[in-house]
Amino acid sequence: MKTLGWWATVLVMASTMVAHGAVNSWRNYTSMDSVRVLGRLGDTYWAATFGGLFAWNEATDTYQLFTNAEGLQNIDLTALGIDADGNVWAGASTGIIHVYSPITKTWRYILDIANANQTDKRINSIAMYGDTVLICTKFGLSIFNRRRFEFGDTYTRFGSIPANVKLSCSSAIIAQDSIWVVISDLQNVNQVAVAGLAAGNLLPPEAWSVRTVASPGVIPRVVTYWNNRVYAATTSGLFMYAGGGWTEILGLSGQSVVALYPAPSALIACTPSSVSTVDILNNVQPFGSPFPGSFIGSSVTTSASGQPVVGSSAGVLTFSSNWTKHLPNGPGSSKFLSVAVDPDGNVWGASGSSNGSGFYRYDGKNWKTFSMQTNSEMPTNNVYRISVGCDGTVWASSYGSGIIEMRRGVDTVQATQIFGANVGMVGVPNNPLFVVPSTVACDGRGNVWLSIINSGRALVVRQPNGTWTTARVTVNGTEVVYLMDNPVDRCLAVDAFDNLWATVRQGSSAGVISFGNRGGLDSTSAYHLNSSDGLPSNDIKTIVVDRDNNIWVGTDRGIGIILDPNNPKRSGGIASYRPLSGLVINTIAVDPLNQKWVGTPEGVVVLSQDGTQQVASYTVQSTGGKLIDNDVKSIAVDPNTGTVFMGTVSGLVGLTTAAAAPKLVFETLTISPNPFLLPNGSQLTIDGLVENSNIKILSIEGKLVRELKTPGGRIGFWDGMDEDGQYVASGVYLVSAYSEDGRVATGKVAVIRR
Repeated sequence: MKTLGWWATVLVMASTMVAHGAVNSWRNYTSMDSVRVLGRLGDTYWAATFGGLFAWNEATDTYQLFTNAEGLQNIDLTALGIDADGNVWAGASTGIIHVYSPITKTWRYILDIANANQTDKRINSIAMYGDTVLICTKFGLSIFNRRRFEFGDTYTRFGSIPANVKLSCSSAIIAQDSIWVVISDLQNVNQVAVAGLAAGNLLPPEAWSVRTVASPGVIPRVVTYWNNRVYAATTSGLFMYAGGGWTEILGLSGQSVVALYPAPSALIACTPSSVSTVDILNNVQPFGSPFPGSFIGSSVTTSASGQPVVGSSAGVLTFSSNWTKHLPNGPGSSKFLSVAVDPDGNVWGASGSSNGSGFYRYDGKNWKTFSMQTNSEMPTNNVYRISVGCDGTVWASSYGSGIIEMRRGVDTVQATQIFGANVGMVGVPNNPLFVVPSTVACDGRGNVWLSIINSGRALVVRQPNGTWTTARVTVNGTEVVYLMDNPVDRCLAVDAFDNLWATVRQGSSAGVISFGNRGGLDSTSAYHLNSSDGLPSNDIKTIVVDRDNNIWVGTDRGIGIILDPNNPKRSGGIASYRPLSGLVINTIAVDPLNQKWVGTPEGVVVLSQDGTQQVASYTVQSTGGKLIDNDVKSIAVDPNTGTVFMGTVSGLVGLTTAAAAPKLVFETLTISPNPFLLPNGSQLTIDGLVENSNIKILSIEGKLVRELKTPGGRIGFWDGMDEDGQYVASGVYLVSAYSEDGRVATGKVAVIRR
């Protein structure tokens, strides 16, 4: 009876105590709209994209996304194949080949090509022939045995082509007892190499004959085998090999054919703008209608019923009475040059100053993109910075078309909320209407401050009553027009005394200034600080204020910390130590525990409150690719969840941490996992703490088992050990959290030793 009662307690607690979210869990957010290669397995289409791998089930219209957080080691996928056992092979631009089993949901990795001593290791194509896999790369053709999971030979020399000519292979097949491979030096050599399998050893270049398709100006891309014939897709049409030579398929003359698929009843040919079918008599019939203007075809397969299905720049395309695109929800681009989190927990991203895609918002479930294509009022797609204003309003800074205000609850860009020359902002000298605003900063009076690049009136403020004012900025009596430029993440900050701080990017005035304005509308600097005052460099990249009212200045040579904002020129006003000395600092964000998250071109470093200790570091290598790019451009923290968002040009990375803002008062402790199995590679998470709580773990009889100091925020941990460093026995344990002023919250956890 005692045992049954204990298990009943375990079941009740397991059903009522649910975790808010796993600490140290990673998420990647990328755009997967541009499909490079498409394949089908049953009702599911697999798409290799610039932003990772996705599976679309046509029957259920559902998607499954795979990024580095879900098992990929590189998201820039360039090749795809599906073997006879249903495993999905995805090759990357780095040479990594991922092999995923949808049945067991497990990954295997082939790293030989990625580790090869070659300059360019991109996987161009993967073709399956029983247990033999033909892998085309930027430096040759490799043969892989999937049963033994090992490489055979790699061919880099073909026919009489000189040894010093480096050849890329784009497509390969086995047909007519031979291997056919498309080779190119990306300049003068653009041919098809053929070798008979009966020769056995194909390493000698003379084992291969090299064939020009039609004429030297015709560049082959893809070869396939259909109706007992070899076909080549080229930049100038479709050709068939027969009778010792190539014959042009007239219905596609002069067209750029990018992909072929040998269906049972027809050969499917895809161009950037349309799909055609080729019958056994080589008659060409256009299929459906041309793609809509913005859709560019790149790959083709067929549905279970034999209908062409296209991989394109807009996702997967199927045809009924017209073309319909299918793609998973995601941001409008993988470029996150700037990120911000609003008070409601929405994550915002900006795409860039040129060739931009607008800006985007993630509400925790879905992405929405604000661009000229989706919002008619958008003045440009070149939105390069995003920031949050005083009342939770989001500001999207464009490169040349002013700044867009997105008020809370508003879901579209409104023309009345776009500000630039219409409110007195002055652009660059040769085009005053070309207005490039910075991110915004807010003071305690509700003033919204921003700066304009290369403007005679570089400082702008919007007062709470809606009045806009522009002002000239003077530093030591000299007017400056560059408080910021494109490399600057954040150029303005407001300290606890309402003083406005700014970076300066101009000549002898370069450095950091404080206006000493205490909320007033002043544009004359009170303090000017540079390397002679103790900053690491005058090349300032970002500026932020931490929770102790210290000013953190990121430069191209490390971090400077201004300890006394009211008198920074005094001895000791700037910290004598310089965290991350010598490193380029792209961005700095402050979390609820006052830790500093620092983005650099070499990864992310987390510093202690005062910057004297390195708490953690993250790189592509150390995270197994979960940090998808080492060059982190911008960082924002969601204080409610402790999630840190890191923006890169390859996508957005989210890392859930323990740095969640503490509760103001104790409510209910959320304890997970519950039951807690020991030994365990993860710790027990205790969520719902007030600031600087202590935790006591007690036996059910009230005996102290362990006393713990928490990180200081909403979340604490227990590793399942007692004060002697031994795992505790199975049973129910009490968890008591104590605040500094004596308040207490309690919970229970069931521990099971295994």
